[in-house]
Amino acid sequence: MDVFDLAKNPEQIGPDYLFHLIFVVLGLVGSGFMLYLIRSGRKGAWLYLLLTLAITMGACWAMLHEIRHAGVVKAQVLSGRFSSVEGCLDQFHPGLASSSEADAGVEQWSVAGQRFDYAADEIRLGYHATEPAGGMVHADSWVRVGYVRDDVLARNDIVRLEVTGHACPAAPDFAR
Repeated sequence: MDVFDLAKNPEQIGPDYLFHLIFVVLGLVGSGFMLYLIRSGRKGAWLYLLLTLAITMGACWAMLHEIRHAGVVKAQVLSGRFSSVEGCLDQFHPGLASSSEADAGVEQWSVAGQRFDYAADEIRLGYHATEPAGGMVHADSWVRVGYVRDDVLARNDIVRLEVTGHACPAAPDFAR
């Protein structure tokens, strides 16, 4: 049995501040540059200022959401109040070792009516190793999954995963 367990290492639960800060800083720099162009009398710079401000606000919202969600996940993991399902996979679509333009490399599977999807190169908390990149979940796996729902981004973040390989019939592919 293979096990991934953030519950044993809750100090690893947290947002990736640097990823979000890069976009916030780029948005602020872009907005500052657009203000400079407006003061220089450049026509059309107002439109680009609005665009850079929208990007900056979106990056700030995403960063604040990730900080809040990481806090919720950590609290639920520490108290042991996260949701759990187990069984053979209902459906399974393998991801890619790295993303591509075809389907972004997203691995998708469901068990007991709960859907889980992730990609190997995603920046998010929780389990996200795809099958071709050495992930534990395969079409014929039996799984026990502990997860926390993120309703804003409509996803389940996996905080605990136990996998027994070759224990079930192969699940059908989502994509077929």
